[in-house]
Amino acid sequence: MPALSLDFQRLRRAYAHQGLRPQALVAELYRRIAQRGDDHVWLHLLPLEEALKRAREVEARFDRGESLPLYGLPYGIKDNIDAAGLPTTAGCAAFSYVPPESAAVVQLLDAAGALLLGKHNLDQFATGLVGIRNPAGFCRNSFSDEHIPGGSSSGSAVAVAAGLLSFSIGSDTGGSGRVPAACNNIVGLKPTPGVISTRGFVYGNRSFDVAPVFALTVDDAYDVLQVLAQHDPRDTQSSPEPLLAAPPVRPAAFSFGLPPPSQREFFGDLQAARQFERAVGQLIALGGTASEIDLTPFLEAGSLVFDSALVAERWVSYGAVASRRPEAVDPAVLASLRRALDYTAADAFAAQYRLAELRQLTHDVLRGVDLLLLPTCATLPRWAEVQADPQRLNTRMGRYTYFANPLHLSAISVPAGLRDDGLPFGVSLIGLPRAELRLRALARALHERSAQRLGATPHALRPTAS
Repeated sequence: MPALSLDFQRLRRAYAHQGLRPQALVAELYRRIAQRGDDHVWLHLLPLEEALKRAREVEARFDRGESLPLYGLPYGIKDNIDAAGLPTTAGCAAFSYVPPESAAVVQLLDAAGALLLGKHNLDQFATGLVGIRNPAGFCRNSFSDEHIPGGSSSGSAVAVAAGLLSFSIGSDTGGSGRVPAACNNIVGLKPTPGVISTRGFVYGNRSFDVAPVFALTVDDAYDVLQVLAQHDPRDTQSSPEPLLAAPPVRPAAFSFGLPPPSQREFFGDLQAARQFERAVGQLIALGGTASEIDLTPFLEAGSLVFDSALVAERWVSYGAVASRRPEAVDPAVLASLRRALDYTAADAFAAQYRLAELRQLTHDVLRGVDLLLLPTCATLPRWAEVQADPQRLNTRMGRYTYFANPLHLSAISVPAGLRDDGLPFGVSLIGLPRAELRLRALARALHERSAQRLGATPHALRPTAS
């Protein structure tokens, strides 16, 4: 069992044909977790006996014949998501509370037979894309102790990449469900705002926060999406609109947008630039025809997340703690939150009006192609470099991700092979609102062409039928 991969296909095979039971799997995963020591991946891990009790209950439900689409699949959640009886801290002890009710996503996952093991580390208050903004300690990149894990859903991504879980749920405001996926060689599926309920989340920007899925494969992420993509009448941001239908098979020919060379910014990281060109070549080999798309309106929309009154939404969730206990807040996070105080209500309306204009403009552009292909991250810095220059280097991480949620776009980050220096690299396939299903086949095909291994595990990605 120590060699068992946690991707859904192989884990389901072990349950169906090799006599594996969830209790035995849980015991093995706790052995793996203990072997890693205090790696700062977990902020709250269920006691082993409680996890085994939950596994027994799932086994009993399965034995009674219940339909459990995620039977025995272990998962974790970012610690800005509520799980009944466990503290929610958002990475700040002064903010901590114990919710009486689990978030909607946890309720749906538990009902589907998945096994919650605990809650993960994050950039404090989910403010950052680097994964090191937690005064209590931060986890390392699963490929390099010297490099950032990506954030803010750092622990959620590392836990999957390290083979501790089959999948995890993070939160994504400006890229937190894609950046750490790319930094750790796993899949990060970011749905359109409103597709998955965020009831029971501590919000960054409630008007466009989403619940992303981290997984080892594209199909695994979509299996979770299928469970979670349900309208929630108790969530004012949840939408009842269905996802756009996808063709039954992967298209033999398709079009994709690319930024012109002048807008392909990698901040001097030649390794990242080279790997992106390889990914472009892979997509062309799959039948794609590239056309250049001006990124200017996309980048402008992304700049509004932190450089406009939209940042004031974060003050709704975290302002009280930032005002009352500033010493408990990471300095870089505190500086970001305090920017909310620089704007007026009129500024907020002006930002909303401009965002609506940009949404219309960019949607018109994307209707001309099947998808937009971008690097998920322009570079992968060392964490010591980020500590020395926290704001500027954090902003670099969001160049290609900030805009997707305020523009209400769908996106998935997939591994695009390892760079020549052995570090992970990911690309994002970006589509129109509610076009998640239309991205699936191409994302899977690109992953299968590019990936050598699942996350940081020794297991190879096994191609599946397209």
